Amino acid sequence: MSLLSDPRPGSARFIATYGAVAVLALLELAIAWQAIHPDVPPDYRAYYIDQTTTCMRQPVSGAYSLGATIDFRSGGDDTTELRPCGWEGPAGDGLHLLGETARLRFAVSEPNGSLTLTLALSAINTDGAPDQRVVVSANDTPLGTAIVAHGQSATVSFAIPAGLATATGLLDIVLDVPDAVSGRPGDSNTRKRSIKLTAATLSPA
Repeated sequence: MSLLSDPRPGSARFIATYGAVAVLALLELAIAWQAIHPDVPPDYRAYYIDQTTTCMRQPVSGAYSLGATIDFRSGGDDTTELRPCGWEGPAGDGLHLLGETARLRFAVSEPNGSLTLTLALSAINTDGAPDQRVVVSANDTPLGTAIVAHGQSATVSFAIPAGLATATGLLDIVLDVPDAVSGRPGDSNTRKRSIKLTAATLSPA
């Protein structure tokens, strides 16, 4: 009997067999660890795994002429490159903010100056829906909170301090809506409704 054909403990065949089993077990453990702790971008993790946001950010250029008023209504401006996530439409008098968070992106030509962000908003007119709080931030810096009364429209402005834009002039605006409501029983958080965005302007202060 050769050493390789000997199945007894301590033989070469025994060691090779159990060595292969050990390697396979380690490989399965590595795969399981990767499944539990995947190496994915932060936005992907927040949306799909941790479910800490309803806004899965997409790459957009933010192409924008400083001072221009953008019309988000049906038949208005093409706003695709200004909307990373969180919007549905346009439909009628604007874009629906879908879920609990939405983003706008602006590429500004004067990134070091103070700016003013003006938003035209309308709160949903659903029975039982509360007034809608809209918590606004720019590049992770809080700007303030607007309250839009149930079924009403409002134009609100926020001061953006100088120097918030990135080195490349990008300014990411986040709108959080903690009072968004589900349209139908059983809807997920990603289908909640709160406001519509009709227009937006980013201008020098």
